[in-house]
Amino acid sequence: MRSPFRFRRGLRIRPSYLVLLTALPFVIYLFATVGSYQRALSFIAPGLGITLLVAVLGYLVASMLGLALAGLLLLKLGRRTLLLFGLAALVLAGFSAFFFTRPPVDYSLIGEPTGRVAIIRGTPARLSEIIRTGTFVPEGEPTPLAVRAVDSPEAALERRLAGQVNAAFLPTALVPADQPVLWQVRFLPDSARNPALVLLVLALLVTLLTLGAWYSSHHPLAIFAELYIDIMRGIPMLVIILYVGFPLQAAIREASGGLINMSLLTRGVVGLSLGYAAYLAEIFRAGIEAVPKGQIEAARSLGLSGWQTARFVVLPQALRIVMPPLGNEFIAMLKDTSLLSVLAIRDITQRTREFSAATFEVFPSFNTVAILYIGLTLAASSFLKWLERRTKRGL
Repeated sequence: MRSPFRFRRGLRIRPSYLVLLTALPFVIYLFATVGSYQRALSFIAPGLGITLLVAVLGYLVASMLGLALAGLLLLKLGRRTLLLFGLAALVLAGFSAFFFTRPPVDYSLIGEPTGRVAIIRGTPARLSEIIRTGTFVPEGEPTPLAVRAVDSPEAALERRLAGQVNAAFLPTALVPADQPVLWQVRFLPDSARNPALVLLVLALLVTLLTLGAWYSSHHPLAIFAELYIDIMRGIPMLVIILYVGFPLQAAIREASGGLINMSLLTRGVVGLSLGYAAYLAEIFRAGIEAVPKGQIEAARSLGLSGWQTARFVVLPQALRIVMPPLGNEFIAMLKDTSLLSVLAIRDITQRTREFSAATFEVFPSFNTVAILYIGLTLAASSFLKWLERRTKRGL
């Protein structure tokens, strides 16, 4: 039977750690004497702060979201739940219909079908793409146009009349009588179209959740949490990060009119949090269900409310149970921060890529980042084991 080495005062060191401690002097000697490793370390080390910041923030957000999802999974179907969710679906559908019935606007493309075209900022991207590619012409070969953005319809018309652009896309009411009209279109402005589509999707989702709850006798929010967990666990983390970093960010920015524009660091934290929340939710659920039912019944018989029972009885015991798997997920997230280099976030992985691309020194840079990750994960593992021992003392 293998046993860890024991030292005085109960200190235990695993054999694998002894091997690493033996190699530590060689690593120190390498970085102290080899110039390429010194340059690599000095360039990569500033990214440690970004790596730790993303890991800690992402883990905190993922833990809160995972705990919320675990709570949703444990919800029970009430007598009025289906009625309330059905009414919510009708209300959402009604608001969606209200926005869909807003008055449309008429726009015209005037001028020549070649050269440059002035398009007002905020024009729907689908229409700008049609004009840019020249596909508004019903027949013949489409001719791409060079787009020039302007701030107002008046500015678009002024540039057209001054000959600075060959065409302009502006409201039909402002088109002069002597200007040739190439294309006319009527559409719902984004200020009404975007909320209408969002509300319609929400109405359909709530309706499907209500039907699923009626069929399975599960709470609609429990079905939603289960659906979220299954979907997120089936998508690779890199795909989630890329999706949040580019298409989702663009959709949110367009829907909010540019009001919400997440930074690269925020996108990375959100991507990691959304992905790991699914795994943490299952860990929290297992921990909560491991608490004996008798303790919950005893707490309720003493007059504690559902929230008080969860706060003072269930969660403290569940957190002690799930401490080891929660620690494993933090270490996994710490390593997965390297995926954020695809968003050009300057963590230690991105800095390693920049250094190797600039100097063509591959081994010093990647050996350095590997050693840094080993140090981070070992430090995190040791801290989590210490924390686990401290929590077990309270059992």
